[in-house]
Amino acid sequence: MGFVSLVISRASGQCLPLVCSLTLTLQSDASGIALGGSGTNSASLSFGSLQAFSGNPPAGVSKTIGSTNWTISTPFDVKVNCQNLLLSCSLVISQSYTLTAQLQVADTVNTWRVGGVALNSTAASTLTSTGAYRQATAYVFALTIPFAEPSGTISNTVNLVAISN
Repeated sequence: MGFVSLVISRASGQCLPLVCSLTLTLQSDASGIALGGSGTNSASLSFGSLQAFSGNPPAGVSKTIGSTNWTISTPFDVKVNCQNLLLSCSLVISQSYTLTAQLQVADTVNTWRVGGVALNSTAASTLTSTGAYRQATAYVFALTIPFAEPSGTISNTVNLVAISN
């Protein structure tokens, strides 16, 4: 197995224009690996070079060996803020948001998960429909790789979108 990287980009928020503005921020979790670009809406996660049966993963990364595959995982935080110039967003729209995630490029070999939810490139998957504004919420990113996967770089982009309810 070679180098594993993840880019979380195009993280954005959607609500009624002129009513509110949602901002989505990706942050390093205290228990996880450091994100490149932590505190912004576009972060990267690099596991470096890993192997299923040798070596130790970096601090903040878990490695689990199964019978036909292996999984690497780490937590990261998502924070969504709702802003309105005149009133609290909870008075104008709602007190929660829906967060979805989608792979940018199809991967028919490996399994990509965020918060236990499998991701694909054909449709956005709902991570939560009751997200609370102004709270950093931890999600675990996990990548499951079959032993049959040849050595090389595994890379993809996850698009996160927050939509006010």
